[in-house]
Amino acid sequence: MGKVLRQYKSTIYGNYRKAYLKCGILTGLASALLMLFLWMIRVDDSRFEPCGWEIELMFAVVIGFGCYRYRKSLTGEKVTLKELMLFGLGSGVVGAVIYGVFLVLLCATALPGLKEAFVEGRIAVMPSIDEGFEAKQAIETVRGYTAGDWGFIGGFRAAVMSVLVAFLAAIVLRTEKSEVVS
Repeated sequence: MGKVLRQYKSTIYGNYRKAYLKCGILTGLASALLMLFLWMIRVDDSRFEPCGWEIELMFAVVIGFGCYRYRKSLTGEKVTLKELMLFGLGSGVVGAVIYGVFLVLLCATALPGLKEAFVEGRIAVMPSIDEGFEAKQAIETVRGYTAGDWGFIGGFRAAVMSVLVAFLAAIVLRTEKSEVVS
């Protein structure tokens, strides 16, 4: 089996766990503040959603910049694809959890109107279905979403975005290739 699959000897050059915790907290808080800002300036509730393109862009920018800063902080700027992937994935998961918890807290306590804005935004973008039983049932299902559901939706979509960003940042920013073990 060793001849079929390549085995790599990988070196970790820095303390990526500490770095991804800091970057993840920053990502989650920045996205939460952006959500508050979007809530305050919103013009049209029909496009308001828990993780729109603005939040996904915030995740992309902060995680990409975090990968860049992490690489710059290492001696000789040596970093492998594996190390940057672990950093990016860790940052994304921590940021998504913080953002999801923030959405739950906002929907449940601080801004109860936020939940209604999410519901109206989701109903507005649902594909038009005939006014039959299925359409009414789908709308009632969306109206029944709790604060936890909206937090999960926002956090999950942010986590998916962070996986894509982590992969792209790791490919672009790596400076070392792992050696193949013979």
